[in-house]
Amino acid sequence: MAALHVTGGPAQGQSFALGQHNLVMIGRDAACTFQLVDPELSRTHLQVRFVGSEGRHYAVDFKSKNGVWVNETKIDGESPLTDGDILRLGDTTILYSTDDTMDAQHAGRIAKTYGHGRDQTMTTDE
Repeated sequence: MAALHVTGGPAQGQSFALGQHNLVMIGRDAACTFQLVDPELSRTHLQVRFVGSEGRHYAVDFKSKNGVWVNETKIDGESPLTDGDILRLGDTTILYSTDDTMDAQHAGRIAKTYGHGRDQTMTTDE
């Protein structure tokens, strides 16, 4: 199952399994499927929708003030997602993965490939 892994920003380290959701809303609003408390986000900033007939997810900028980027390209409307894509919205970076069990270190390595992430992964035990 696909998942979204937050690799940078206020919610860094969180993961959201897309699982059985055909449509998720991401933003600051508590009514969103996945709430991200990032002051640069709109209340309803991004939709991620699943198209069953294609077997893929799409990122949709939900008329946000600051926009949505997929792999450093600002999207207008919707953009198909593939494993390893990096979404940037506000001060938050999110890794889209087709594997919902990805560990934080693997997510960090993929994020660094695209020039995102920290030099090391920090855990609460450190």
